[in-house]
Amino acid sequence: MALLSGCSYASVGAGEQAVVVDGYWMIPTDPVVKGCIEPENSQNEITNHVYRYPARQISWDATGDPGSERGPYVVVSNAKAPADMNVPVVVTFDLTSDCEKLKQFHRDFGTKYNGWLNDDGTVSDGWVELLNYVIGQPLQDTLNGVAQKYTWQQIWNDEQARTEFRNALLKSLPNASKARTNGVDFFTNFQVTVLKPTPVNPELKAAIEREQAAIQNAQATQAQGVAEANAKKAKAEADLAAAVAETKVAEQEALKRAAEVKGYPSVDDYLRAEAIKQGLNPYQPTYVVPQAG
Repeated sequence: MALLSGCSYASVGAGEQAVVVDGYWMIPTDPVVKGCIEPENSQNEITNHVYRYPARQISWDATGDPGSERGPYVVVSNAKAPADMNVPVVVTFDLTSDCEKLKQFHRDFGTKYNGWLNDDGTVSDGWVELLNYVIGQPLQDTLNGVAQKYTWQQIWNDEQARTEFRNALLKSLPNASKARTNGVDFFTNFQVTVLKPTPVNPELKAAIEREQAAIQNAQATQAQGVAEANAKKAKAEADLAAAVAETKVAEQEALKRAAEVKGYPSVDDYLRAEAIKQGLNPYQPTYVVPQAG
């Protein structure tokens, strides 16, 4: 049981509050919601039933992790690239601590779903069912609407999509939850975290990973080709520069030689001077061969 029935003493711990109902267990009659017990307080009337509710921040965890209320929400991306996508979400909020509102919440919704905490303060199935009606279902509707704006690839990898999911939930949940509780804001102070969505079909993710690997390989091959082409270009430019330098040296030598030649009366005189520098005798004697008589 998620209540203390016919008990002479009930203590409510930190992080909990409670609604007190007069059960009249000896004289059958309609139960009367008498009042509330604040955190770290107690009551000791034997006929009272005590129904526990959270007094600290409440979490609606839709990640599928151990201890979560449910798995990620499944949405469908738009018609340009439709696919089922898992969207993990964590929503935190507070339940009213106003006694009159808490009593009304118990009457209208707690009793409908058996939606209170277990005696040890743990979450009951009825509490999860109640939160799913008030929070979980409107949350799903909001995610569905946003998902229709994006392809599955954008939902998966585009931070803008995740930001819009979060902002839309922050805007819609206060009013949507209030609309499901007869216009009374029993839940307030909503905070939303949207974790990274993933494709429901793992093959989609694998296909994208293969595509990305192929692109990376192509880019690497292209980069290698560009590097080789740049190396060949650099070598050709270096060879050209060397040839130009050699040509300039030859031109300088030719100009130098031409200047030296100009210092002599004739080219023959220059050549004779050069021969002398080399230890040669350009003035060889001329022999006249006698003619027979």
